[in-house]
Amino acid sequence: MNLDHSTDIEGDTESIYVSRLCTDIAVLIWDLPGAMRASTKCVLESKEQPVPLVSLNIPLETGGHRVLWAMRTKDEPIGLTLSAGSLGPTEQTLLYPAAELPHLDVDRAVNNLSAAGHIKLLTNLLSTWRSMFRLSQNQVFASVVREVALALAPEPRKVRVCAQPLEGQHLLETAIDPELGDVTSIYAIGSNSVSALPSKFVIGSRVRKGWQPCHLLVESAKTLPQSFHIILTGKNGVAIRELTDREAAPGDFQKWWSKNQAHPELREFLVRQLAQIPAAGIATAIDMQMRMPLTAKQIAKSQTHPAAEIDLALALNGGLLVGGWTHDPSSMLAGIEYLTEEGRILPLKPNFYKFAGKTEAREDGLGADVTGFVAWVPQTSSAGPVLQPRFQMRLTSGATAPLIPPLQPFEPAAQRNRILRAVPPQHARSEVFENILAPALTEVERKLGKTVRIADTKEFGVMPAAPLVSIVVPLYRNLDFLRFQLSAMATDPWLVANAELIYVLDSPEIQEDTEHLLGGLHLLHGLPMKLAIMNRNGGYARACNAGASLASGTVLVMLNSDVVPTEAGWLGPLVEPLLEEKKLGAIGPKLLFEDGSLQHAGLYFAPDRRNVWLNHHFHKGMPGNYAPAQIARTVPAVTGACLVTRKDIYDLVGGFTEDYIIGDYEDSDLCMKIRQIGFQIAYQPAVSLYHFERRSIRRSPDYMRGLASQYNSWLHTKRWNKDITELMTTYVDEAADETVTDFVAEKSKRSAA
Repeated sequence: MNLDHSTDIEGDTESIYVSRLCTDIAVLIWDLPGAMRASTKCVLESKEQPVPLVSLNIPLETGGHRVLWAMRTKDEPIGLTLSAGSLGPTEQTLLYPAAELPHLDVDRAVNNLSAAGHIKLLTNLLSTWRSMFRLSQNQVFASVVREVALALAPEPRKVRVCAQPLEGQHLLETAIDPELGDVTSIYAIGSNSVSALPSKFVIGSRVRKGWQPCHLLVESAKTLPQSFHIILTGKNGVAIRELTDREAAPGDFQKWWSKNQAHPELREFLVRQLAQIPAAGIATAIDMQMRMPLTAKQIAKSQTHPAAEIDLALALNGGLLVGGWTHDPSSMLAGIEYLTEEGRILPLKPNFYKFAGKTEAREDGLGADVTGFVAWVPQTSSAGPVLQPRFQMRLTSGATAPLIPPLQPFEPAAQRNRILRAVPPQHARSEVFENILAPALTEVERKLGKTVRIADTKEFGVMPAAPLVSIVVPLYRNLDFLRFQLSAMATDPWLVANAELIYVLDSPEIQEDTEHLLGGLHLLHGLPMKLAIMNRNGGYARACNAGASLASGTVLVMLNSDVVPTEAGWLGPLVEPLLEEKKLGAIGPKLLFEDGSLQHAGLYFAPDRRNVWLNHHFHKGMPGNYAPAQIARTVPAVTGACLVTRKDIYDLVGGFTEDYIIGDYEDSDLCMKIRQIGFQIAYQPAVSLYHFERRSIRRSPDYMRGLASQYNSWLHTKRWNKDITELMTTYVDEAADETVTDFVAEKSKRSAA
């Protein structure tokens, strides 16, 4: 086969060079004289126009231009006309099938190119030509690209494999010239491939001997190939790096990390990248910080100079929640700033709130007066589980001083606990919730919800096959009233005949004690029951929803573990109205304190001084036989301590909303959702139960009564303000008899009898 078709070029000019790039791709190079202007548009024309066709115009060192066309060849030769405009030369040549053309002579292709022109050719090969002709896995193309790169940098700097943080993740280290500018893309050249790598790199801020450290995280299921080059393209050029056999063997990651963990940019880069890998990556990112935490840095309080400390710094997916204190006796403090992994400096504004505070107690029993603050810095991308974000205090002079918080919690429940301590309860204003705390709490509650599930279920006895009613009782640590509650149910013939009993243990650490107690009570009373054990504490709403998911009854009863019936037969009068009244969505009984006084006769809403709607109980504290509390009627809502609804309605509204904290306002929220779809809520005084109020909540170490309750009431108001405002026009005063409406009078009389 004759691969020399130079005599077929009309005029036998040496300005045109046609060769084979690979497979069926040809490259045509046309050198134009120096008199041509850079703006001249060169055109390649043919009766059978090659598709695809890409072109590149590069200035030559000696003047003039080199135009390169890459195209897919035909099975037969085709004629090409090359034109450099009306004032430029015109040439003609034949394009033969690629198999009949000589291999591309890289030396000839790059001869007489300036460094900028050479870089332009290389970057076009890596990007446009590679993608246009789908040459990522072409061995010949990979060889050409490597030759072009090595012609530019015959002895490239080395890149070495530091370690493998995870299987399939290779951490590489090299150095780059600061003049490279912002790195825009990274390519890897192997023996058989040219591929674009994800931009997983970090460049250190410290310059040593004119070079900046650069670390890359490369994903490869196999050991990196023996012949491996990396090309970083930057704003002002390219950096070509070579991996050799000696540098290809990874070291122990823990040993390497112990020597390099203090470099802040590298630390945060690895945390963010590894955290994108589920399970193992997240665990590694957290472990590497826990094993070797940074030393916390604060600026000590002084009589004359500014001081500051960051003690809260939760890096979440949506942003950064920051809290701490400052002291500025001489008005020299300009602000506190967050230092991102990318090197950006972000002020803690505008979502910033200050309040009067004190530092920790001293030996004399007093704390120093300081200005506390809490701030929310929104982020468009997650920083990963960074447990010690970096900050700095900036003075009005422009000087800065570093601030590093202590190790922060990463587990959602612990993060929620810290958020609930971010602001004193007296400073929990609506704008603080709206702009600062709510974004953090919403995300943490969502993360917590994803970790909660039913870990196991256990049945005591044979559960009823087709119960009319499912009673769901969430258990959290408090088992004090369980034997009384269960004994009352076991001696209730209607309940035994019609109901199934489902306990949900929301504190799995007491599983053994709970199973032992329920097992004994089952042996004593013979009442069958089911126990669902959650894998972790997820809160009241999640426990109730988990129990409801196991329920098979038509009617659903949500019952607190500290609620005990006063007598048998209590459940029927609550169930019957739900089955017979089409517009009734939920019903609740009368609840009594231990001394027989009223705890609940229906729930209503009243605004506080900040116009936040709070939950109140009709006639609370009045005698149990207080006349207004003996009227069966519709009410705004009923308490979740004993809330009876239909299972289909419960499922339709999505059960209890799970973004309230711990266990507060979920019941009124559920009632509002039921009202929203057109159903009514009723109170039935013919049924009385004792409620030993809030025993479980008091046992929760996470329940910061002030801030959590205020957040829940704020969230509830934000969600339902318009509906509650309209609803409460009917229930103006809990003591006004004329504000209540009769509810199914005949049924009430029959139930009472």
